[in-house]
Amino acid sequence: MRLPEPGEPADRIRLLERRLARERASRQEAESIAERVTRDLYEAVQRQTRSTKLAELLGEVAVRANEADTAEDALHAALESVCSYTGWPVGHAYVRADDDPDLLVSASVSHTPDDERFASFLASAARMPFRRGEGLPGRTLSDGRPAWITDLTQDANFPRATAAREVGLAAAFAAPVLIRSETVAVLEFFATAIQEPDEELLRVVGFVGAQLGRVLEREAAEAQLTQQAMYDGLTGLPNRMLLMDRLQGSLHRAARGGDDVHVLYVDIDDFKSINDSGGHTEGDAVLAALAARLLHGLRAADTVGRVSEDTVARLGGDEFAVVLEECAQPAAVAERIQQLLREPLRIDDHEVYVRVSIGSIVVAAGDSAASPATILAAANMAMHEAKRAGKSRHTEYQSRMHDEARRRHMLGEELHQALDREEFHLVYQPVVDLATAAVIGAEALVRWRHPSRGTVPPDEFIRRAEETGLIVRLGTWVLGEACRQAVRWQAAGAADFTMAVNVSGRQLREADFVAIVRAALGGSGLAPEHLCLEMTESILMERADEAIGMLTELRADGVHLAIDDFGTGYSSLGALRQLPVDLLKIDRSFISSLPDDDDAGTIAWAVVRLGHTLGLPVLAEGVETPEQRDALRQFGCDQAQGYLFGRPVPPAEFEQLLATALREAG
Repeated sequence: MRLPEPGEPADRIRLLERRLARERASRQEAESIAERVTRDLYEAVQRQTRSTKLAELLGEVAVRANEADTAEDALHAALESVCSYTGWPVGHAYVRADDDPDLLVSASVSHTPDDERFASFLASAARMPFRRGEGLPGRTLSDGRPAWITDLTQDANFPRATAAREVGLAAAFAAPVLIRSETVAVLEFFATAIQEPDEELLRVVGFVGAQLGRVLEREAAEAQLTQQAMYDGLTGLPNRMLLMDRLQGSLHRAARGGDDVHVLYVDIDDFKSINDSGGHTEGDAVLAALAARLLHGLRAADTVGRVSEDTVARLGGDEFAVVLEECAQPAAVAERIQQLLREPLRIDDHEVYVRVSIGSIVVAAGDSAASPATILAAANMAMHEAKRAGKSRHTEYQSRMHDEARRRHMLGEELHQALDREEFHLVYQPVVDLATAAVIGAEALVRWRHPSRGTVPPDEFIRRAEETGLIVRLGTWVLGEACRQAVRWQAAGAADFTMAVNVSGRQLREADFVAIVRAALGGSGLAPEHLCLEMTESILMERADEAIGMLTELRADGVHLAIDDFGTGYSSLGALRQLPVDLLKIDRSFISSLPDDDDAGTIAWAVVRLGHTLGLPVLAEGVETPEQRDALRQFGCDQAQGYLFGRPVPPAEFEQLLATALREAG
């Protein structure tokens, strides 16, 4: 710009000065604009840099959380990353309590510098739970949003203010960890200086919480799958698969440490009757209650050795197993289990008594031949031996049991073949009227003539037939054959002849049992009143409802019912009155010592009086001497059978006995 020359007119000078002022103002404005542009550009770069760092933070947390092996590792990675980004020295995590969704407890996961400056504060955090709305964690749980405290000393809802002040912490913020919209954990961070809220930081840490939530949800889903695969859904105990794994671990530890391993196989006695009487819902409740009592009772016992939740398992159905290490008294453990069940289980508003049979095995340390499968199989054998010995007892595995199990298996196979080959036949033992000695009927007894072993004792094959279920097919054949034989003898002159046939508990489980009996009567032409079905009182009481229903229906047809081995079971007088009974049979154990044994005589007399009081005739089994017969006559017993009157014989021999009796009567 040109400056005014000396001597120029004043107005021109003023014009030049105004132009100069305008140019100066324009230059200042340009400089101001340049400064603003520079400042805005710097701030934009700063924001972009921070946004980039925040994005990097979020990405770092996502990567580290996804790569973490556990939820705790993922939480720790997030705390470390946020603390590193913010420069805030302390990070800590709370998680929701398993049994209370409104309570937060320390996850025992934190991040601090390597020194011990903040140890006392973190110790107080670990000890202090927070309910919904209480303190910084509780506020975050309640709101489901990040929260900020500018000055910890000025916040009335921060119970740890003293502990924070003592270590120099001044500000804090927290963010929820969310699974969908549900807060499952809270991350909290602490600074050493007062800090104003940073909304962008809170927003990003909120995203961190959401990312962690997805990791925790995935782990929860994986844990649920593991739970379903390895644990029993009803009782929460390990299942067979997990037990096998834990047992293998016990064997490895035993090999290293030189200790034996003990395995107990526990099975509920007569569990089917619980299901039948109370339904499967009650059966499930009994299993769950039993599992809880076993687990807690064994863990509290001094004699058990080392037992944990992973070594008490449900194998399936009503079967459980216990694996013990470092146990000095394995027999005492079995006794402890029996003691635990002497008190009834409380199921809803009533009590259920449960008894168990237990098999056990001791696996010597270093037994290289032992495997989890063979060990459980051996313990199972011992348990079944306890069942066969009378139930509600403990039996230790012996090597002979394996051979016996093989023999029973082969016996079962041979029973199948025997039915197909018609190797069974019936023998008949006479039943007499004690007053007149007249033969009034017979009891049909099955015998097995094995092609190579000869006659197989009934006590040996009947039980196996029941175990395999073959007793149903065998019993159907016996019933039909006995009815046909009775008709033949009636046609020969014994018009009032009654045939007695034994019925097993396994047969009574068949829904078509009534139809089977009716088919035997119809196919043979035997009148129902000439058939007497015999069964033990224990069978009747175990299946009382079903038995009463079916037998009442048959009794309406005219079929008679006898309770066999009376006095050895556990039926009460009230239960006896409910059964459609026509005859009581005194067990032979009360007859064998007559007339010398006063106690046996008293029992026999009492059974006779009980039967007569109920309007029932009474039959004595196992009568072998005239003295026993005479004593029973004095008691007023009505009928008898035993070697004194005739042994079980084939049909041809029985026909001769019957013919002689008919001639003497005629």
